[in-house]
Amino acid sequence: MAVAILLPTYVMPRLTRIPISVRAEAVSLADNASVLDTKAVLAGWMRTETGVPVKVQTLVKSASPSDRDRVTLVESTRVLRTDRQGSTALVTARAEAMTVSRTSSEPVDPPAQIALDYGKPADTVPHKGFELHFPFGTQRHSYLYFDTTARRDIPLDYIDDDRVESGLRLYHFRQRIGPLNLHADQPDMAATMPASAWGLPGDAPTTFDLYYSNTRDIWVEPDSGVIVEQREHLRRFLARQVDDPLAVTSLELSTHFDDQSLADSINTAKQARTLIRWGHLYGPVLLAVVGALAVLAGSGLLLRRAKVGRDH
Repeated sequence: MAVAILLPTYVMPRLTRIPISVRAEAVSLADNASVLDTKAVLAGWMRTETGVPVKVQTLVKSASPSDRDRVTLVESTRVLRTDRQGSTALVTARAEAMTVSRTSSEPVDPPAQIALDYGKPADTVPHKGFELHFPFGTQRHSYLYFDTTARRDIPLDYIDDDRVESGLRLYHFRQRIGPLNLHADQPDMAATMPASAWGLPGDAPTTFDLYYSNTRDIWVEPDSGVIVEQREHLRRFLARQVDDPLAVTSLELSTHFDDQSLADSINTAKQARTLIRWGHLYGPVLLAVVGALAVLAGSGLLLRRAKVGRDH
């Protein structure tokens, strides 16, 4: 019976770890996005193009430093127009390297690095909020979740557990952000153009700050902490103040996982939950039954030996 007691306390910590070797891809779709019209900007005026089909490609890979206690994850994200090819399809891109505890999913040293432009040094952005993976045994309460655009830890609130996918009951969380003035903490988050480009009289250089808002919905398989789906409704706009009537939307979209990404994340969550439940519940029960049968068999053998001894 000792093995049955040992399994949840010794084997479980090994099962409930983020793997040290990670590679995962996801694609989100937005069929009716609004993006900054780059051709108009080059021509000298700020204009938003609407009704644009967009996809968001995300690739997550493990990197150094990674060891028995922590894993570094590098997330690369590209927003692409699907109505264009080549370099003209790229709307925006970002890369982030974060190191997290393999058991708690919480950020650990070294602090996160975020890069927005190729060839420029990444910014160091320490934070405490979760990203990419929730705690094993996720609970029905709010968590701090790090937003890479705002570069802040912002509460993510528990909503419900109504959604079920392939037998998995999922916890639904929601995060509401902004609008926030990104230029206040990130000096590059602004655009300076002649006043006429913004619809103002004259040609004096005029700066509009970049604002950002987002509503993020996340569905988590609670045993494993795996994010099964993430949806976002985000908007970025250039303005002199949050209610500026001359505000220019640079990006607005509502995203959802494509069918393959959703199927892949469901499969990952099911496999992880099965391993955890075998280690925590099914395995000990099975070993306890086997142990009990072994004890009974051993007792029977001793009784038979004792009987044989008396007969002689």
